[in-house]
Amino acid sequence: MTTDRRLYDMDLGRRDHTRWLGSSGRYSTRLTLPTTNLLAAYDARVGVTDVSGACSAWADQSGNGYHGTQAVAANRPLISSTGGFASLLFDGGNDSIDVSTLSATAGTKTLYAVVNPTAFPLAYSAIFDTQTGRWLVGKMPPGQWGSFDTAERVSGQAATTGLKRLEFEVLTGSARVWLNGTVGTTAAWTASTAIGGASRIGNRYAAPDLPFAGHILFLAIYNAARNTAVSDYITQEWGV
Repeated sequence: MTTDRRLYDMDLGRRDHTRWLGSSGRYSTRLTLPTTNLLAAYDARVGVTDVSGACSAWADQSGNGYHGTQAVAANRPLISSTGGFASLLFDGGNDSIDVSTLSATAGTKTLYAVVNPTAFPLAYSAIFDTQTGRWLVGKMPPGQWGSFDTAERVSGQAATTGLKRLEFEVLTGSARVWLNGTVGTTAAWTASTAIGGASRIGNRYAAPDLPFAGHILFLAIYNAARNTAVSDYITQEWGV
């Protein structure tokens, strides 16, 4: 009878999106995206405006109203999927999503991204970039993941294709990158100014283009150091 009851409860747990924790009879509820210090969040599963199979707008899920748009049809990423998950597919040319009013106070920040790069057409591959308070994250010329302020702040972790979780943290004087939960080499960091004005997903904020080629599934920016609760949520949702 105990075994039958447990099997029933485990099945109920799956249907209710909860997880069985064993003989204690306790359950863990499904994780939600932490909102403390959340600046902006974009999830390809929701908030995507479809115009002829391409994304013309990507709604910010943080509640702060930093919605992304792309008015030029030729520059819109395709609405796609990868690994069974919804994504926006950037062409490695001129595709981008623009966020015209993104602003953040000076100091510590972390950007979380779930991506599947398909190619690296140029020395730089920008997942995200800001105009004011320069912060470009993505692949740097040495072929490594990193952040850019006045120079390449690389992590020692090779930029490769395939589905992955990337976390870019910038602190006063240092920058770090986590690749699928493994932290890279700590680099120097000089830019800790406030962010303001134009920002861009999938490319550099201004010419010349430094395009990202591949799928972006999720992107979130926090005014805080890396939080493992955000990492755990991403792993739950996308398995990376």
